Amino acid sequence: MKKRLLIAMVMAGIVGGSILMGPSQEVSAIPSFAREHQLPCSACHRGFPRLNDFGKEFKQRGFRLPGDDGKFIWDQNTFPISGIMVGRLRISHRDDPVTEARIRSRSRFELEEVELMIAGTAAPKIGYFVEFEQEVADGEEFTVDQAWVQFSDLVPDAVLNLRAGIMLNENFYLSQKRRLTFQRYLSPITFNVTGVELNGAWRRLRYAGGIVNDERSSGVSTPAVNLENRLQGFYGWTTYTIADQTLGFRYINTKSNSDNPSPVIDGRNREQLEATLDLLYGPVELILGYFHNWDIGGVNRQQRRNYLVDAFLEVLPEKLFLEGRFELQDTAFVAGSPNNPTTANGTQVSVNASYLLYPNVRLIAEFDKVSGEGLGVFAFPGPNSSATFSEERYMLGFVIGL
Repeated sequence: MKKRLLIAMVMAGIVGGSILMGPSQEVSAIPSFAREHQLPCSACHRGFPRLNDFGKEFKQRGFRLPGDDGKFIWDQNTFPISGIMVGRLRISHRDDPVTEARIRSRSRFELEEVELMIAGTAAPKIGYFVEFEQEVADGEEFTVDQAWVQFSDLVPDAVLNLRAGIMLNENFYLSQKRRLTFQRYLSPITFNVTGVELNGAWRRLRYAGGIVNDERSSGVSTPAVNLENRLQGFYGWTTYTIADQTLGFRYINTKSNSDNPSPVIDGRNREQLEATLDLLYGPVELILGYFHNWDIGGVNRQQRRNYLVDAFLEVLPEKLFLEGRFELQDTAFVAGSPNNPTTANGTQVSVNASYLLYPNVRLIAEFDKVSGEGLGVFAFPGPNSSATFSEERYMLGFVIGL
């Protein structure tokens, strides 16, 4: 408890200083990049922390500007450290799914998350990223969430790069890290992986393929299954963009659990195949997603489908953003499986308004209606899990970068 309080106080002091410096020192989702390259947030972000096309290219090039090889860390103008703090007032009401009677109401202010990031180029064509994160509201420890290095331009112009370490398997336009809402995506869109990845971009194509550890954790029932981290998983994704419209595909094959795992049954691989479409027209952006999982939790033929519709509207350029999101999770019934579709299914509706008070300070108002696994129940303690309930959430809060 004291450790979490100390971290929060340090972050609050740093954040307070950054606000006092005012908007003249513009920062982005990784603010040290803006300070180093003297660029505004809008150069890389369409409402931070979401990335625009320039931001996607900058990230995939190992944090290098187009045509730039990057610098040795001692030749850079600023110290490459950034921080983010997320806080919110949360009012929630839980209802019985049958009678719709109000079961519980809660209201509290919570420091949701703090992050410290060190990122940039260590040398020409060598980028790196280290992120320390603590989800304070969930009682999590302060841990390393990402730590990777990228050797760029194995084929010139970032056609092929090599990345290794603890990283994220995700599409740049659809990511837990770059969502505007407090509410996390219900769909399995982001995976933490440890291993090696080849990635790159060529003309209208972006692509990546990785070989990663099996990082499966023990479930409620653990038979004689080898759960040690081993290089047993692999994935690949590609996106194609034409006239600002992007079509993406991804395939994952791993023994690692999904974002919402069921108990471990055996050593059978879990697989996922997905298709996403990012449509952009002026101030309007629409993301459609379909995610198909099978052999969930090692249960033979256990299938799960997720459907996603996510719409964004930039009401005031670089200032005010509106978002509406709907997600549906459908888990098929398999005889003898510990997954009860009543608890494994879920729906989620989120409506969000984000206002950039400064380039590094975002104010948020949000309403969420969630049920099933949308409540954040990631285990299956029994067939009558609390995940069968629904909940309404009203939230006001902030995200501050420094």
